[in-house]
Amino acid sequence: MQIDPRLYQDFHPAPDNIFLLIEIADTTLETDRKRKAPAYAKAGITDYWILDVNTRQVYVFREPGEANYRQETVFNEDDVLSMLAFPEIEVQISQLFP
Repeated sequence: MQIDPRLYQDFHPAPDNIFLLIEIADTTLETDRKRKAPAYAKAGITDYWILDVNTRQVYVFREPGEANYRQETVFNEDDVLSMLAFPEIEVQISQLFP
């Protein structure tokens, strides 16, 4: 898949254009989980990850609903994770953290 970098010069991407949304949380984990996750779910973002740099965990939110995500899973450093849009690409959680 080829993505034209000029595609979003005049407008923001719509949920159908977003394959994965990632937040990096140092001090914002609760805000990301309690405020942003519901907003992203309402917008229809299908795959939302929060990388918690303090615990070296990844919070994965999927199955957006009207009020929030129906699925929240926490992955640890030893786990492997794949994006919904590209399930053949595996990400070792430990490689996401320095």
